[in-house]
Amino acid sequence: MIANDIRFAVGYARRSTDLQERSLPDQKAAVERWARDHGYRILRWFVDDAISGTSARGRDQFTRLIHEAENGRDFDAVLCYDMSRFSRGGTNETGYYIHRLRLAGVETHFTAEGIPEGDEGELLQGVKSWQARQYSVKLSRDSIRGQHSTVTVKHSAMGGRSPYGYDRQYVSANGQVLKTVRTLSDGRRQEFGPDGRHLRFIDPKEKLPKKMKSDIVRLIPGDPKHIAVVRDIFDMCAKGLGFRSILIALNAKGIEGPMHARWNQMAVKSILQNPCYRGALAWNRRTFGKIHEVASDGSAIPKKVAKTTRNPKDRWIVIENVHEAIVPPDLFWKAHEQMAKRRNAGGLARPTQRYLLSGLVRCKHCGHNFWGCVLKNSAGEIRYYADGGYRAQGIGVCKATHIQAAALDRWVLEQLRATFLADKAGVERAIEQFVKAACGRGASAKAQPDRSRELADLNKRIKTTVALLSDSDLADVGELRTALVDLKRRRETLEADVANKPASPKSIDPDRLRAWARERVADLARALKPGTPMIEARSAVHAFVPKIEIDPDRKVGTLFLPRDTCSALQSAFVRRDTSASSSHSWMVLVAGRLASPRWSSSGVSKGLTMPMTSETSSRISGRSAPAAYVAFPLKLMWDPSCGGQAPGAWIERAFDRGW
Repeated sequence: MIANDIRFAVGYARRSTDLQERSLPDQKAAVERWARDHGYRILRWFVDDAISGTSARGRDQFTRLIHEAENGRDFDAVLCYDMSRFSRGGTNETGYYIHRLRLAGVETHFTAEGIPEGDEGELLQGVKSWQARQYSVKLSRDSIRGQHSTVTVKHSAMGGRSPYGYDRQYVSANGQVLKTVRTLSDGRRQEFGPDGRHLRFIDPKEKLPKKMKSDIVRLIPGDPKHIAVVRDIFDMCAKGLGFRSILIALNAKGIEGPMHARWNQMAVKSILQNPCYRGALAWNRRTFGKIHEVASDGSAIPKKVAKTTRNPKDRWIVIENVHEAIVPPDLFWKAHEQMAKRRNAGGLARPTQRYLLSGLVRCKHCGHNFWGCVLKNSAGEIRYYADGGYRAQGIGVCKATHIQAAALDRWVLEQLRATFLADKAGVERAIEQFVKAACGRGASAKAQPDRSRELADLNKRIKTTVALLSDSDLADVGELRTALVDLKRRRETLEADVANKPASPKSIDPDRLRAWARERVADLARALKPGTPMIEARSAVHAFVPKIEIDPDRKVGTLFLPRDTCSALQSAFVRRDTSASSSHSWMVLVAGRLASPRWSSSGVSKGLTMPMTSETSSRISGRSAPAAYVAFPLKLMWDPSCGGQAPGAWIERAFDRGW
């Protein structure tokens, strides 16, 4: 062949995984043979190694090839082994890039396909690209089916890094331990033999040998130091700390986070939300595939966006009690209850809300919460609760009302102590009364009939009747149509019954319920002790105090409390078990009169706190008054909605300024 007839080309090769050891050399050899036979000289190669061809995204060498072809190219053709190596993106994506190369004056040849020129070749090229895409679609679907079976049937963990605090143990089909792998903070992995002895360290870039299909991967407790950190994280969360407060505490102690880094919010959040720490195997928390994602039943459904996505919890596939838990279930669920409370509380859950009654004190006139604020003067700092409506939007919304925080906090704690902890024997009687009432309600709820199974049977009968009507020989049978109408009416009735039926309660263990109630009372007792951390005290107080209303016009405040200890436990149990946020039938109203705990309804410029000179005097009132709350005698009122019965009674102790 004459040298002037030689045309310059570049080669493109790709393999999907590094397990295909001979794929790239074989592709190059076949393409180079074809180039010699057809008068092409390959100047250089563009190779994407261990990258899927389902999309051009992430294929750096492919993107570079297209860029060079369109910007000062030195070649006339691109040579590729076959259509599937060039792209598995389907006819649209493959045709798009071939069209861009053609506009740049570059031909594309698939050496193993033998695609002819002309219309016939264009049609065949479309068919080949469609076939390449369908191969990936089928492979994706089959992979999801196999992974779902591995998790749900074999209870084997999938690949990837083991969760912080766990090791991955490989077990044969007959139960023999093969090896254990621990991921270290610097990315290396430490391999142990069946006897637990150290074997080797594995570089982060080195991949482990592929396991046998029959092997099972179990999660087992790993480094004791990591386990202790995980338990501390759940314990801090259960006490009311948020993600940011937890990571600050961990970093302050110098505890190293995952991957040899400092702790961050995502690391803390991923640990708290991972079901593996209660002993459950969770799969489908995220979707990495580009073609399919996994439905809640494990089936493959087409994916709209070809990128990694986080799946909602209703699509997680969770298998309980697969491996040993490193966090007690009670602590795990208590932490999740606190996360739900913080999520529902919104901004009131932020760590900046360090006042005892933040989120509880509300203005009766404008409906805004009172904010915590500080007045700084020569005497030091004085903390106040200030009307949020005025602070945010000025006098047009509400008056400038301020209450001294220390006085109000002290008075509320005194009322809690007097109402719930004064009589120790009465507290024990109230706990027993609460346990008896809760167990009684659970038994009565279980006695209600379950209509869900009857509804499922009815749906089957409706489907059968519809199938019969689709038969041309039975379509004119009037009895079938009449029966179908009756069945549908019955189904509507059952669906209404199922929708209106309250959720079935969990079985109630009296001993655990009694322990839970005593823990709530103990939390309140700790909150009343001086020196208790504010976040713990606030959590305990909020469990017993639903709200405090302030009337700025009358200068009177009202503290709402459950009527007694039994009612308080019932209220807390309802919120815990059903996440109910509405008022409770056993709610009572407690109040006391305020002698003058730094209450002012005068204007304050630029959102500053009230201008006071000391804790017991006010420039505005021109008189001194004791900064303490004085409880008035109890006054009994009846709630008409309760028919005058004792559980609906309200106890009022109003507190006012005492001007």
